[in-house]
Amino acid sequence: MAKVASSDFVRPEQPNVAVDNGENADADLMSPTHSKPLPRKKCLFEFSDTEAIKEKVRAAKFDKSKRPYDVKDNYHETGFFQWIAKHERFENCTLAVIVINAFWISVDTDGNTAETMLDAKPMYIVADSLFFGYFLVEVITRFIAFKNKRDCLKDGWFKFDFVLVLLYAFDPFTIAIVSKAQGGGALDLPTSVLRLCRLARLSRLVRMLRSLPELMIMIKGMLTASLSVGYTLGLLMVITYVFGIAMRNLVPKAGTDDECTEKWGEDGCIENTFFSSVPEAMHNLIIFGTFLDDLSFYMWAVKAQSPACLVLSWCYVALASLTVMNMLIGVLCEVISAVAVEENESLMVDRVHDKLGSLMEQLDQNSDGTLSWDEFKGVLEFPAALKCLEDVHVDVGSLIDMAEDTFFEDGDPVSVSFEDFMSMVLDLRGGQQATVADILRSGKRFTQKIMNVTNRLNKCDEKVQAQNERVDAMDEKLDMILGALQKEE
Repeated sequence: MAKVASSDFVRPEQPNVAVDNGENADADLMSPTHSKPLPRKKCLFEFSDTEAIKEKVRAAKFDKSKRPYDVKDNYHETGFFQWIAKHERFENCTLAVIVINAFWISVDTDGNTAETMLDAKPMYIVADSLFFGYFLVEVITRFIAFKNKRDCLKDGWFKFDFVLVLLYAFDPFTIAIVSKAQGGGALDLPTSVLRLCRLARLSRLVRMLRSLPELMIMIKGMLTASLSVGYTLGLLMVITYVFGIAMRNLVPKAGTDDECTEKWGEDGCIENTFFSSVPEAMHNLIIFGTFLDDLSFYMWAVKAQSPACLVLSWCYVALASLTVMNMLIGVLCEVISAVAVEENESLMVDRVHDKLGSLMEQLDQNSDGTLSWDEFKGVLEFPAALKCLEDVHVDVGSLIDMAEDTFFEDGDPVSVSFEDFMSMVLDLRGGQQATVADILRSGKRFTQKIMNVTNRLNKCDEKVQAQNERVDAMDEKLDMILGALQKEE
């Protein structure tokens, strides 16, 4: 009998790839579509996940156990007060009142000259009463909204606002009540210091940082750049110290005040004016040479009395003002740009998660926490989902093209976790730049597919070899039978 040529199916050996030699190779090779999607492999080799760090960054956003603190999670799920406390308009209204109160403080500071609230004009009494009443109602509403009242002690913003309400209740209301109880008139208290406590109300403006992420980016950039600024200022101090000592050694010796005035006019000798000591020389170098304040006056005076000091002064200006200070500006721009990129990415992740999170829960028909191809097709049927994708600058056509490769492995449907789907959405945003990591990830995908095909061919080769062994055994038996028949004849 003719043997099947196994060499036609032989492929290069893959020493690092484990080949399945089980008896169910036929079923694996010709298996139909799985009834339940298989979990998607994250990498070619489980022990060499090069995307681990990136996954941890985005997992921190998607993992509910590691989600950032949100006070709304501690509120009641039903009820009137929790509805008000969670409502976006309530928060926006509070921010508007805070801004108006900040402007009113300047009006009150300039116009309200009364020692206590009892002697103030009615407009100031009404305004303070309205502001205090709103802030008090706001704190009470948030307190009632807490499911567990002790959780209010864990919320920093609630404690912050509660302390400000207490200060508002003390000044001017408590002071006015005590003054009335004592018969009127001013109290024997440092009222000027107490009025400064009203400035604490301006600290409510910090709450605007939550609604204006751009301000938070600038503040984080300043904090991140503080170390670089410190090193730059340290370098500036070293340069100034060296030049200060050099100026003290090169400056011409000054005579008496009368002699300096007679010889150099009202400006006098530069040693007495600019370089009387090393600290004074450093101070003047920073003022005139770094900040360039009235630099012409300094340079003309130094030029008239000491050419050597003039040369050193120009060298100092070139180093301190033109080099170090501009280098500091470059460092600040670089740091703030890096912080802005990081914060914008974080905001985008939160935005995608908020917009598509609830929608994914509706589309997850089997509640297994993953998204299949059939469930993904449901996304395209929801106008709200398409609007969400457009809002985050995702090309829906490219998403469909990528989904055909993402939701299928070698023709078999696979399921994708919500985190992986969010990562795919984030990667398909407009304006994204391709990196070496993206190219390597694409190469890994192709390598995985090639190796899967190679594994299947190796299994076919093993089957062919097993079949050839059976054919050899049958040939041997046939030869034995034919030999026996020939002997009998």
